Amino acid sequence: MEQEVEINNLQKFFNWIEINSRCSVRENEKDFFRIATPFNNDVFVNIDENDDMNDIVRNTIEVLNDFDIDERFIELWDNKFSPSQFIRILKEDEETFCNLADKLREYFLSSNS
Repeated sequence: MEQEVEINNLQKFFNWIEINSRCSVRENEKDFFRIATPFNNDVFVNIDENDDMNDIVRNTIEVLNDFDIDERFIELWDNKFSPSQFIRILKEDEETFCNLADKLREYFLSSNS
């Protein structure tokens, strides 16, 4: 699959992008990959069969920028941390995702110039 090669290239550029196995969806088959922060908060980027590298990068940037710390807090908080500690972790993760999106945008724009 051509997209696998493109994702592998992204993985080499960002060594913390992890390729996950294929997942089956009832309507069609999709590929996806996981991007995790040092605190193991993660986002998943879906890839449709017809996506080219522009689509993959655009979707990745969108998913990274859409990380919602309030939503993740509600989803994950289990009292291991105080609310303020957990919020600090989520804010750091949000910053990590935004920085990755910026680097990916810069890299992609410079490589397509």
